Order: sequence, then structure tokens, then C-alpha cells
Amino acid sequence: MVMTSATNDQQVTTVQELLFDKRTEANDISLKAMLNADPVLIDVVPALDALPGMTRRTILTSGAPLPWSAYEGGQRRAILGAALFEGLADSFEEADARLTDGDILVRPCHDFGCVGSVTGVTSASMPVLVVEDKVSGSRGHCVLYEGGARERLTYGVWNEAVHRQLVWIKDVLGPILSAALRYGGGVRVSPIIRRALGMGDDLHSRNTAATAVLFQQLYGPILDAEGSSGAAREVLDFLSRNDLFFLHVAMATGKSIADAAVGTPHSSIVTAMALNEREFAIRTAGTGKRWFRAPIPPLRAKYFDGITAEDTAFMGGESLITETVGLGGLSAAAAFSLQDYSGGSAESMVETTLAMYGITHTEHPQWRIPSLAFRGAPFGIDAARVASTSVTPRIHMGAALRGGGHAGAGLLIAPVEPFLEALEALDAQAATAP
Repeated sequence: MVMTSATNDQQVTTVQELLFDKRTEANDISLKAMLNADPVLIDVVPALDALPGMTRRTILTSGAPLPWSAYEGGQRRAILGAALFEGLADSFEEADARLTDGDILVRPCHDFGCVGSVTGVTSASMPVLVVEDKVSGSRGHCVLYEGGARERLTYGVWNEAVHRQLVWIKDVLGPILSAALRYGGGVRVSPIIRRALGMGDDLHSRNTAATAVLFQQLYGPILDAEGSSGAAREVLDFLSRNDLFFLHVAMATGKSIADAAVGTPHSSIVTAMALNEREFAIRTAGTGKRWFRAPIPPLRAKYFDGITAEDTAFMGGESLITETVGLGGLSAAAAFSLQDYSGGSAESMVETTLAMYGITHTEHPQWRIPSLAFRGAPFGIDAARVASTSVTPRIHMGAALRGGGHAGAGLLIAPVEPFLEALEALDAQAATAP
């Protein structure tokens, strides 16, 4: 039979329609799982006990994996610091040698059901927040917020002050929060996010309202579980002084929600966005644990006084999980006060959020944005829509000093290449599937 150009065109169109139908159905399934999630903060537990596959000589870090020799700067310093914190080495030199030989393992947080802020370093004894989706059973984890000091392991600093703070978190903050959460039966997270969006948070760069609401819910259980001891008062004081504490709760929540969709065949819904110090990378529901990567574009940041772009460097980061589930930069229009922290204008924040509706699959039925007449937050980033429009997710994130420390905050516009590559991989899978 002679094949005409019209016949070929018709066959191509038929294949494209079939791929589109498969993807649409799969995305509906992914989004149903994510939107049905009921995330609950249930405990704070050492990473060794909470994370499947975690070992005493494993150190987790942000982003798609790199060989140890490729890490440098702040992310490398934080990994070395974690090795010293865990007693795996007595010096940076010894830790470096053990990491080079493979005696100490570096692995990506996401592979352990975990996410980490900036360097993302998580080691065996560090307490992690445990958020469980009561519908699917999916769990997300994140280390506790270190506090407001500019010098933190999160931002690539290891010194005696950082060490003391990590010990206090391990010995005091983690156990008291665990006791309070067990005593009170956990805290449902989604209602807090709903309230916080209405009170000016984006749940990434601004968590002031969410932390205050969480404080209200933990205050009584902390006192009931611990009494008015000096340690309990230290914890209450820490929570009251650190507006960003809830960020790590939101991150663990985002991980638990996104992972509910992982493994949905043919789905182009994004389930992770992350940075190591070199690359921006994504995963989709239909491609499982495979990463799609590209170089990190410049951060459009507002720096603290006396700091310039030349003083800064990327150190990784997985707080982008908040954008993955419709918060952060996708809900910029909820957080006008960020103009004073990370720059921009109210008008540009509204424009940012409106643009995000074009690359997401739906709107969140509970998380609503007051400035947009309580329209639901853009939800379910679709790699296919990103690929077809070349509009990429807008991400709120912190800036780090090259030598370590917090430098400011700004807006990152994701590169389009990982979304294009993810779509190609999904199309290839679908074309060979029965």
C-alpha cells in the first residue's frame, strides 16, 4: 500500500492524540492523590530512626546526586561538618579522605523521603520532622530549622557556635517537640497553610503567620508534656523568635504530598524540584526517581546591606518543594510584604502568580490567595505545559555567601531544559507502552 503524506500526517496526529489522552488521564490520577492528601505533623525523630535506608555513615544533601569530588564550596563544607558532628572523623582532612574512599556515603535527600534547606545536610542523629499523609500513608521529612543566625550548617558554615546549636537541637528541641506532638496527637498542616496564606505568607520566604499558628497549637502540649521546665521555656522562646521555623514543616509537608503521586505512569506532573550547587533538577510522577538537569540560572536577589552578587554562591536547596505543591513563588501574590525582604513589587507578585496558572493542572481547593479574590493557589506543575509555553516555575529562595552564611533572598526563574527533557522521556515511555 502506498503511504501518502496525508496518511503519515494523520498517523502522527493519532499518536499525538493518544499520548495526550494518556497523559491527561495520568495527570488527573496524580492530582487526585496530591489534592486528597491530609498531611499531619506526627513526630520529630532522629534521621537514623525515621528514614528508610539511613545509616550512621550516610550523609544526605540537597539536589540531584554528584560524585563527592564534584562538591565544593558551602555544600562541601556542610557535608564535612556533618561528618564531624556525627563523630565519623576528627578533622575536615580525615572526613574528606573517608568520603573519597566511600567509608562515608553522600546521598540525595529525596531518595530517603527527605528534603533539606539550602545545603540540605542531614545526618543520622539530626532530628527530622515527620509529616504523614493520612490518606496515602506517604511520609515527608525535614531537619529542624537551626535558628535565625546567619551562620548555620544549612548555609555552609561549620564552627563551634554551629556545633553547639546542633547539639541543642538534638538534645533539647527535638525530644521536646516529639513529646509534645505525641501528647497532642499531631498537628494537621493543611489548615495552617490555608490560614497563613490568608495572613500574608507564601510558605517559603515568609512563614511568619504559619509559625505563629503552629506556636499556638504546640504551646499547650509542650507545657503539658514537659511542664514549665527550663528546657521547655527554651523551646517556647526559640519558636517565638524564629518566624521561619514553619518553613521546614512546609517542606516535609510538600514532600509527603508530592510523593503520593510518584510512580503514576505517563504523568507529567512535577514531583520534585531541587538544586545542588551546580544544577537545577526536576522529577515527574511518570519518570520516578530519574532527574532531569540544567545549569542554575542567576538568582534575582535582594542582599543584606554590604553584600553583592559577587559575594554569593549556590549551595543547593530543596525548599523548592514548596513551589512543587503550589506555594512559595507560585503563591507570590499572597505575600506582598516580601517586597521588603526579597524585592519586587505587589504588581509583579500578582503577575508572577497569574503566569503560574498557565503551567499548572488545577487550583488548590483549600489554599486560597486573598488578593486574587480568594482564587485557589496554582497547583500541579505540568512539565508538558511548561514545555509548550516556555514559561517556567518562579521560585522564592534564600541567597548564600560564598564563604558561608545567609546573604539575602530573591527570585529564581527555573530553566526550561529539564522540563523539555522530562517530556521527551515521558513520550518515549508512552510510545513503547502497551
